[in-house]
Order: sequence, then structure tokens, then C-alpha cells
Amino acid sequence: MTSYEQWSLVVSFGSLVVSVVAFAALAWQLLMLSRSTGQDHDRRRKQATMEYLTANMERRKALFDEGIPHERDHEAIAALVSLSLADDERATKLITAYLTAFNFLAVGAQTDAFDREVIDEAWGGIVISVWNNYRPWIEEQRRRHGEPRVWENLEWLAGEMTPRRPIVPAGGSGNLPPQGQPVP
Repeated sequence: MTSYEQWSLVVSFGSLVVSVVAFAALAWQLLMLSRSTGQDHDRRRKQATMEYLTANMERRKALFDEGIPHERDHEAIAALVSLSLADDERATKLITAYLTAFNFLAVGAQTDAFDREVIDEAWGGIVISVWNNYRPWIEEQRRRHGEPRVWENLEWLAGEMTPRRPIVPAGGSGNLPPQGQPVP
């Protein structure tokens, strides 16, 4: 083998090594970009979730002022549900407006636009309470309208939330104390 052939072989091998190193560097950059994009998506999803929850705190307050009972006031909710089922249009509109906010939250969680963990941490107990307390009304709406999918997103979201304490305390009246207060 001549020195030219040896030199040509070394140059070819060197080019191959440079190509492999360049490919590895490009692959590394793409991996880092992918991770960064995923982290950015997670951050934006969490931010969108918090923005929706914050905006709906005002909406919930307005609905409370209009007559929607607190999520954990089982007896008051049962009375409102009874009014609605007796064809009280105002009660039906209040309940529908209230549940729509939770249903939209659930759609956002199902489509990955909202972060389920943030929802669970911030409103998990509320979502469970809303589903449990309004379930008889929802089931009756499904029956009346022949539409089993009405409020199914809310039902799904409630199933995804983590119960942190019993729904009814042992020996309790059916109402939990306000959030942040210990369960007796």
C-alpha cells in the first residue's frame, strides 16, 4: 500500500469520525430541544389550568351570590336540585351554569390542555363534592333528555380526583367543615 493510499484511508476514516461526532451532536441537540419543548408544554398547561381556576373563582362567587349553595352544603344543594326537578327554571339555569364550568374544566383535562395534578391539588375535593351532590340531578337530566353523555366529562374528572378525606365524617350531619378546617 502506497503512502497516498494510506493517507487517503486516514482521511476517509477521519471524515467518518467527524460525521459520526456531528451526527451525535445533532442527535443530542434534538433530544435537548425535545425535553425543553416538553417542559415548556407542561409549564404552559399548568399555567393555563391555574388561570382557568382563578377566573372561575370569580364565576363561582357570582353563582354563589345568585343562589348556588357551597359545594359541601349537601342539604342546600338537595333543595336546589328538588326545585329544578320540579321545573323551576331559575334553579335549572343556575345548576346548568354552575356545572358547565366544571364540565369545561374536565374537557380541558381530558384533552391535555389542563393539568390534572394541578386540578386535583387545587380543586380535587370540590370536583368530587360537585359530582356527588349534583349526581341525582345529572342522572335525571340524562334520563329526561335521553342523552347518557350529558356531564360525562365532569363524571370522568371526579373519578380522576384523589379523595383526601371521607365524604361524610363518621357521625356527621353530611356536611364537611369549610376547607382548611379539621374533620371532627
